[in-house]
Amino acid sequence: MVRWGILPTTYIPNSCCINIHDEGDCISPHIDHHDFVRPFCIVSFMSKSNILFWKEINIIGLGEFRGSVEIPLPVGSVLVLKGNGADVVRHCILGVRHRRVSVTFRRMDDDKMSYGFQLDPKLEELLPYKL
Repeated sequence: MVRWGILPTTYIPNSCCINIHDEGDCISPHIDHHDFVRPFCIVSFMSKSNILFWKEINIIGLGEFRGSVEIPLPVGSVLVLKGNGADVVRHCILGVRHRRVSVTFRRMDDDKMSYGFQLDPKLEELLPYKL
């Protein structure tokens, strides 16, 4: 993703969240915690779904939400969240129609690491990708 210019060369994620959705599953409206450095990105696998954005998202029913901006996430897509899209408005994943997997890559702010946390020595050797 760095080589393709999707993420900055100085950004090396140190965490990820793997979401496995069965039919009907969703992700409720939220703003990702600010302990995670911006930008972060979501990679979609197995089936398409939609992500909804807005400052206030109304919950209509199970997996059904109403907001203002809905963006399709096709299989293999990468969505980069930064600026107002990451910090001000909420986002959610509508109930999926087919099994779906997404991976969210994030970097925890070094100043926010848990007390006593130690990086894996192999990860400490990683350097920013040179273009």
